[in-house]
Amino acid sequence: MFNIRNFVFGLCLLGPIISCSVFAVTFEQAMTYYGNKQYEQAYGAFEELAALGNERAQLNLGVMYARGEFVERDFVESAAWLKLSNDTLRNDSATKFLKIISAKLSEEDQSTANARHQELSVKYGREAVNQRLFPESAIDEVSEFAEAVPLKKRRPKFPRMELYVPGIVDIQYSIATDGTVRNITVLNATENVFARSSIEAIRHNLFKPATINGKPVPESGRRARFNYTLSGDKLNAKGLQTVVDPLREKAEQGGGLDKYLYAYTLSMLKSAVGVLDDSEGASLDPAADWFKKAAQDGNRLAKFELGLDLSYGKQCRADSKKSYFWLEQAADEGVMDAQVFLGSELLHGGRFEKDVDKGLEMLARAADGGYDDAILKLAWIMATHPDANVRNPQKALAYLNRFNNDDYIDELTVFETQAVVYALTGKNADAKKALKKAMKYRKKYELPDGISGDIAKAFDAGKPYLQDIL
Repeated sequence: MFNIRNFVFGLCLLGPIISCSVFAVTFEQAMTYYGNKQYEQAYGAFEELAALGNERAQLNLGVMYARGEFVERDFVESAAWLKLSNDTLRNDSATKFLKIISAKLSEEDQSTANARHQELSVKYGREAVNQRLFPESAIDEVSEFAEAVPLKKRRPKFPRMELYVPGIVDIQYSIATDGTVRNITVLNATENVFARSSIEAIRHNLFKPATINGKPVPESGRRARFNYTLSGDKLNAKGLQTVVDPLREKAEQGGGLDKYLYAYTLSMLKSAVGVLDDSEGASLDPAADWFKKAAQDGNRLAKFELGLDLSYGKQCRADSKKSYFWLEQAADEGVMDAQVFLGSELLHGGRFEKDVDKGLEMLARAADGGYDDAILKLAWIMATHPDANVRNPQKALAYLNRFNNDDYIDELTVFETQAVVYALTGKNADAKKALKKAMKYRKKYELPDGISGDIAKAFDAGKPYLQDIL
């Protein structure tokens, strides 16, 4: 079990020794099975990836049918899979192999192979898979979802350092229904001093919250790259190429991990603060295309990215069925960010059919994995859920007591969660102390009273604070 912050930051520190194949079936893992002659596992992995439109997996299924590896030798089935792969892969060796297999077929078998190829195309061909699973363009289309809009932004200050060097910080965050920045995560930082400066800056930010059909909702998975440059340095076209070209080459030749890292870099460059001119940013490959390719190679983080984009309709047509497919895959493969997002959405039924039991189960999986975001979320839900059958003071306090992270960045959520849990469990003095800290935080970062103010009003009225959007 892991989350994105640990994965990306670990990659920056440890490079190629980090693997993405611990839980997910990736193309690399499938090839390892095949190379070790574990044909049953290899066949299952290739079959799973072929259903996602992975042409190389489709090719390998054709090879396994031709050689009779795990399955009975079947040249007709082999030719059908090879034809399907060749529709899009157009690999010279694959084309040559297809000719060899086709030469072994009678005219009747050729006809049967062609019919089988058509059946496979309807299910697993590029057009069919795109229509069933992947984002569609939504240019000029009005979406039910409107993303959060900045109302107040602060640029980070270059910190005092003994040696002035340029730096980069990648941050992921959420935006609450009151427009404040939450769940702040440092994905990557070249120096700790740059990370601290970026955190201080983003805590000041305030947004007009995201909405669905005009109703404020939380927005997860926002990202920003902060660049600390010397003398106003900017990346020009040549400088940009030196950054992305090696990653693109690795992505084209490598597996899902390389494709994901290239897509991640593209997405962060396009969100970069103070580095790219609009014309330079426009020259970059679309990150979504490479997240898609990474997902087809089985990369679980790419699956989460696709699920998130499809849920919100970010640069694509929102599609709850496609979104659920990718989020559930990522969640089942151990991506705790996916478990928290999907669990929260199932609880209030904003995007998917409401399923409180499954939503709580998803969040509990992430909490059991030690994910602080999930632990706090469950404490909050058990204290503020409007359904008395879900609200549970004892469980709320138990989850809050499990939270033990003095370095947790999102202090505002900690203070507010402490306030509502302590109030519900009769710890009134502790509740008031926590609320006071929340209000002090808001004053320090020049934020409106927001949710903290609503909690204070509920306290003054002698009522529990309840929230139907989680």
